[in-house]
Amino acid sequence: MAERADFSARWIAKRAVKAALAGALTAAGIHHAVRLVRRRQAGGSRVLILSYHRVTPDFAATARESLASLLVSTDTLRRQLELVGRRNDIVSLEEARRVLAEPPGRRRRRDVVAVTLDDGYADNAEHALPILAALKVPATVFIPTGYIGTERRLPHDRLHAALTELGRRGVPFERAGLPSPVQALLTACAESGPAATLDRLISRLPHDRLVALADALEARLGRTERDLPAGTRLMTWDEVRALDAAGIDVGGHTVNHAVLSNLPLAEARRELGACRDHVLEHLGKPPRHFAYPNGYYTPAVQREVGAAGFEAAVTIEDEENRRGQPAYGLKRKVLWENSTLGPVSWSGVVATCNVEGVFASLGLARPVPGVRPDPLPEPGVRTAPEADAGHRAAS
Repeated sequence: MAERADFSARWIAKRAVKAALAGALTAAGIHHAVRLVRRRQAGGSRVLILSYHRVTPDFAATARESLASLLVSTDTLRRQLELVGRRNDIVSLEEARRVLAEPPGRRRRRDVVAVTLDDGYADNAEHALPILAALKVPATVFIPTGYIGTERRLPHDRLHAALTELGRRGVPFERAGLPSPVQALLTACAESGPAATLDRLISRLPHDRLVALADALEARLGRTERDLPAGTRLMTWDEVRALDAAGIDVGGHTVNHAVLSNLPLAEARRELGACRDHVLEHLGKPPRHFAYPNGYYTPAVQREVGAAGFEAAVTIEDEENRRGQPAYGLKRKVLWENSTLGPVSWSGVVATCNVEGVFASLGLARPVPGVRPDPLPEPGVRTAPEADAGHRAAS
């Protein structure tokens, strides 16, 4: 208990230092300078695309049982959207793309922001939609169609829950007692905690091996994916249709939330085509936009996204969107509860520095890579080269 209290005190102190720094930077007007510099980099008005995942009325309670970096509370979501709406026009992803297609040098009075939500969690319909509707904010929701309308849970939720339970039981990941092949996978990716280990697993392993590892961990712990918290449930197709009827754009996120850069190209092609066809079947129209699961992509994957009929695709690379950039590499900023958190609660200065890109411009935020080189055409090679996973668990 004393160790936990000490950690909490250190964490609060760290947040206090960050808030103090943000206060000093905003008082000096650094955020205005960063905005001007980034406008020049963008070749005109800035186009900021935000990425969210789960929305919950009670962040603290939900974070105790789920992957915290996926979460934003309803109150914080509203505050964040109100913050960006004060100085920017919040537009649809389609309109944001039109702005990026404008000739370089054309400047609008205000920059634009588009809002997206990944993974199709049920709380997008229950908790996010009322806020979006009340604020008249357009949005795009990206869904992994193989999970919609089922009791299945996404691999990252399953793995995080299992790794967390191992930690609670005091079982080292390297000695989890799994069958040899899957234990070797976990041992090779083991880090100091569940989130870091999960990031490395997702970075390195193809989808089928992630699922096999989740199956083995759940069997070891005597549980199934249906034992996960109810908040990890994804939407039904009726809920997806309700979002569509409310004017929310529904985009693709593969069938199985599979990291496409970790798959053979033929398998990636199947994930894209079947996802497109599922949305067409249930909504009567194909999806126009696509989000790369966990943000990873390759040039070959980008070409396949276009060939599948998607008009554009988004990453989670927190970089400036620029005029004339490829439509299949749109950059996004991932936001969650702590993105705008001071020592203990919402901080307007921290929010401003994060949203405006001040921390990133000063090298105080870790960049998130996305693009990977196309793999060598070696038969049988299924794992992708390791990369810095960054903030991957939130995609």
